[in-house]
Amino acid sequence: MGGLKLQQSDRHDLTPAIVIEATKIYKEFLTGFNKWLELTGNDPVTPVRPVGSSHYAEKDVAEYPETIYGDVDYLVSIPVEYSSSDTTARRKEENAASSKYTILLKEYLEGGPIKNVDTQLTLKGSPLMIIVKLSSGKFVQVDTIMTHSSYVEWMKGRYTPERGIKGYVVGNLYKALGDYLILTIGTEGVLARIKDGQRVSSNLRTGITYQSISLNFNNFFKDIADYVIIGAYEPDSLLLQHPGLDSENVNLDDFAYGIVGLAKTIEDADNISAKEMLSTIYNNFVRGLDANVNKKSKMNITPEKEAKLLKLNIEQAKRVYSIFKKV
Repeated sequence: MGGLKLQQSDRHDLTPAIVIEATKIYKEFLTGFNKWLELTGNDPVTPVRPVGSSHYAEKDVAEYPETIYGDVDYLVSIPVEYSSSDTTARRKEENAASSKYTILLKEYLEGGPIKNVDTQLTLKGSPLMIIVKLSSGKFVQVDTIMTHSSYVEWMKGRYTPERGIKGYVVGNLYKALGDYLILTIGTEGVLARIKDGQRVSSNLRTGITYQSISLNFNNFFKDIADYVIIGAYEPDSLLLQHPGLDSENVNLDDFAYGIVGLAKTIEDADNISAKEMLSTIYNNFVRGLDANVNKKSKMNITPEKEAKLLKLNIEQAKRVYSIFKKV
């Protein structure tokens, strides 16, 4: 549907054709923003591409024109000046840059009318959620996903689900793997949160330093193995076949095989049980899928849509289980 800032009566199905028109207007909006940034002495932002399920709109408009997306997300790289190579210090500078450009975006929106953008409605919440006006007169919300140049290639994959599958499915598998290994697999690559020399969960907020484990989407399973295994080791054949994922063709089966290869590699090197590791990850994955539907059901989705999501969850859980059980 059209987004959180739009009233229910103003929302409509986000088809591929609508998404393509909305992202075109959004890119024109960013062109105007960059001109304003230049006039105010600030470096420009860099439009990257749509991410999330709407990334596939260009393909779907020809092959599956009746596809309906949940939202429209657009990846934008924000400039940042680094003064250190330390991951913890760089994160602070990146957060400061993101905050700065959020404020600048708000100032630009407050400056007056902008072609094909409802500035008043956009300013009713986060300025990163842009309300664009289509040629039909309909409104669509386009969400700005901020990143920085270091993470662009990683984010192209991390924020893109398998075509035709809801993004939360693969998102829950990232979380389940990260929770087991006590790592974060998110917007800034694979990160370790360190306190008193030990990896800690994201629940701890104070006294934390960060270590960057991987920004290579094509090789992050292998990079994780290099980090968690102490000393020399022999990669499992599945890890060699699936060292990471393809950012242009994210596939849940490939993801599951990569996890299996990682689990078998850690088992051989560190004498842990791959079956136990995979069982824990799978159970957390399924709980995450259920939690997503429970959350959406509280948003008053129709019984038909809830049933469709539950069916999707069962199908995708079976896919992962069928691969995990081979160990």
